Amino acid sequence: METAKKVVLVPWDFSEGCETALLHAIQLAQVANNEIMLLHIIPTPWWTRLFSKPNEEKIAELAKVKRRLEEVASKIGFEHNISPIPMVIEGAPTTLLKDIISTANINLIVSHKVYTHKQKQLEAATFLRDLSLKNISIPFIIVDSAPSHSHYIEIVVPIDPDKKYKETLHWIIYLSKYYKCNINLIKPFLNDEGKKKDMASNIYFTKKMLDGNKIVYGIKTAKRTSSFRDEVFKFASNIDADLILIMADKYYDYVADPKGKVQNKIPLLCITPRSRKLQGFN
Repeated sequence: METAKKVVLVPWDFSEGCETALLHAIQLAQVANNEIMLLHIIPTPWWTRLFSKPNEEKIAELAKVKRRLEEVASKIGFEHNISPIPMVIEGAPTTLLKDIISTANINLIVSHKVYTHKQKQLEAATFLRDLSLKNISIPFIIVDSAPSHSHYIEIVVPIDPDKKYKETLHWIIYLSKYYKCNINLIKPFLNDEGKKKDMASNIYFTKKMLDGNKIVYGIKTAKRTSSFRDEVFKFASNIDADLILIMADKYYDYVADPKGKVQNKIPLLCITPRSRKLQGFN
């Protein structure tokens, strides 16, 4: 019996940002023969759904949005020779997304950094990161610009002394399998003896996993005079990296400067802690 294809989900708000996210999703989906779903969520509070019956105006508006997304999917299919799945749903975003992930074989979410609905902007990374608190362990990529190359070539992986860092190794292996890309590890300069010990353990485990899978990699130590975050982005920029791979709970540690401004031109693949074995792209 044929196994159902995995699905790459792209949150869709009809903006240029989601079109940028789509370009990354297409790259990822095509190399692994995955489907792509365009998801537009119309948020409604629970009391509205419980006490208010849908009227003709709301039904007509929902139908209009569905037709619009179907037209978008048709245009994308013509331009990129793919058949994306258009999906418009109404309700509580977290609940709906959890249901879709569990029933539609979603294995990855690719989103622009800001998702907009009815003039309200939502920081996508915050929403997707918080899903992990509700036992929704799904990796997601946050993008801010179109892909630099026709496929992923250079991937930067900051090594963290945190034990959860080991979760990233599964995706390093999957990406290497599909893209034959270069893995560029970078570790911080540490003074704390406890962190040094944890870092040594993670580096040992990383080398063992990558060597065991015959993956070529290099390790760079960040300068002690700069913040690790700045060193990671500088390193990624210097090698024209296509992706930086981090744990989701470290997102703002890497992309927010002291004033809170998010700087994220290089796509970030954010790994959430797994509640079950990660299955990869296919």
